[in-house]
Amino acid sequence: MKHSVSFRRCHTMISSFTSVLLASLTALSLALSGCQSLLPDYDYTQPVPESQQREDDWFDNSAVIGHSLMEGFKGFAKVDADIHYFTDTGISAKKALSFGGFDLPDGGTGTLETGLGQKDFDKIYIMLGVNEITTSKESLKEHMAAIVELIRDNQPEGIPIYVLNITPTTEKKSASSDFNQKNVKRLNEALAEVCEEQECYLVDLWSCFADGNGFLPADISTDGVHLTAPEYRVMADYILSHTVGK
Repeated sequence: MKHSVSFRRCHTMISSFTSVLLASLTALSLALSGCQSLLPDYDYTQPVPESQQREDDWFDNSAVIGHSLMEGFKGFAKVDADIHYFTDTGISAKKALSFGGFDLPDGGTGTLETGLGQKDFDKIYIMLGVNEITTSKESLKEHMAAIVELIRDNQPEGIPIYVLNITPTTEKKSASSDFNQKNVKRLNEALAEVCEEQECYLVDLWSCFADGNGFLPADISTDGVHLTAPEYRVMADYILSHTVGK
């Protein structure tokens, strides 16, 4: 009889221990799955794939950092959204870090750092590189990485940063200047590497505008580099169909 009671007690203890162990393992599994869902699974080695077409309000409370092509975007894309532009004709990634003539959210002009510190944005788009067409990949990467760091130091944690790569140039421009296929390809490789290393989203505008030979069609360019007015809306629609998240 004593042996029977002891056996029942032992069996009860084992059952209780097993229940506690299973509950603990279940909790641990759920915790790990929750952690796993927070891990980034985006492939930053690739351009942003085509997504659903967004409305213009996708750009609400966003900022654009860029050169004359983004000035053209501001003037001709006809985007119905609240966008702040840190843009200037002739700006380079290097110059953008110290330039004091950007329009600021609070009014007046100042540096990019000052402007980023004045307002929290929902997302930021960067288009730079064409004005340093002869610079080294390493130089462009260094200054682009510094801009990304500046953004993250002055904006909410996790803000999405999109990098727009360099659009192609016309065949005539490519044959007669430094704005040629070789240099565009080289600097676009640098921008792709920045996106991979800094975990930014690469929007492949080059593919949007390149013809079958990798050139910008002459009939949609004003000077071999810049776009005709209607093409800036094409650019906007391409960006709006290559987004990440909600």
